[in-house]
Amino acid sequence: MHLNISTHNMKAKKIIFTIISVAIGLFFIASAILKIFTIKEFELYIYSYGIFNYTLCTLFARCLIAFEMCAGLCLALKWWYRLAWWLMQISLLGFTVFLIFAQLRGDANCHCMGDFVELNPLQSMIKNFVIMALLLLVRNQENWNFKFEKAIKPLVVIIVAAVPFFVAPPEVLYNKFYSSDSTINTPILEKALTDSTFYNCYPTIRPNYEYDSTTFVAEQKPMILQGRNVLMFAHAGCKFCREGAKRMSMFFRENRLDRNKCKVIIFGNYPPLSTYEFIKATEGFGFEYREINPIISLNIVDGQFPTFLLMQDDSLVRSFDLWGLEESTIMDFFETETDPIINN
Repeated sequence: MHLNISTHNMKAKKIIFTIISVAIGLFFIASAILKIFTIKEFELYIYSYGIFNYTLCTLFARCLIAFEMCAGLCLALKWWYRLAWWLMQISLLGFTVFLIFAQLRGDANCHCMGDFVELNPLQSMIKNFVIMALLLLVRNQENWNFKFEKAIKPLVVIIVAAVPFFVAPPEVLYNKFYSSDSTINTPILEKALTDSTFYNCYPTIRPNYEYDSTTFVAEQKPMILQGRNVLMFAHAGCKFCREGAKRMSMFFRENRLDRNKCKVIIFGNYPPLSTYEFIKATEGFGFEYREINPIISLNIVDGQFPTFLLMQDDSLVRSFDLWGLEESTIMDFFETETDPIINN
């Protein structure tokens, strides 16, 4: 009788530990999938630390996601279990060390679960400690062996690792196939630069974080371009425009470029309210914002938003769309700029 009870306890314990290991593996896979859905925000979060340039951040973000998916899969299916167990413990420890810096920096969301489930660094550290403790319970698990596993397991892992790169191709590769210089109606652009078509300028934009408001001081004056400038044509409600503006803001901040050199030509339904929402969402304080007649804006960029123009004085050097927006392009453009680079 005692032997039967002991046997039942062993079976129950084995089942519970199997459930725990499968649950942890599925949690890692779910975390990776959630990050894929908000991959742009995850890329920008990594880039905000200034360790890599933006191109490397896009690749690094997908490598992290691929690692999570593969480690979670191996843990859930008990493939190379001991290796997966150690990799998961070490990675959790490394993520926790990183989260300490994120906490000290005051990050509101560490993007560990994408943007659908927001966790601050402290909450994410607690999550990591819980998972690490659970992993200690299931350390000694046996591998699942089956026929043709030597061929099937590597193939499945390779396919899973490739998922982030195919579902959300990194722009460093995507640009090579899909990006092209935008067609700009230069006669309309030249006329717009001289007849005050960009009629409202906001040279003073002061954010009030306490009351979640912004003070605009509008002026009506023609646009005068001196030296090298970036012009961004955008619609206030366009999510792709917001993405482009946020990336541009981070490029300027991380490389300490003069923000007055970026001029956002924007239109929306209820300016300046829509302009404020745009600035707030993209963290684009410091750029020069100008309102434009929607029809003229559509004619200049052929209805393609966002469109970026690299200008030397009032002459167009190059134009491109969102897929062509790369950190190296902006830096190369300003590399020979005679104006000083400033802190901001």
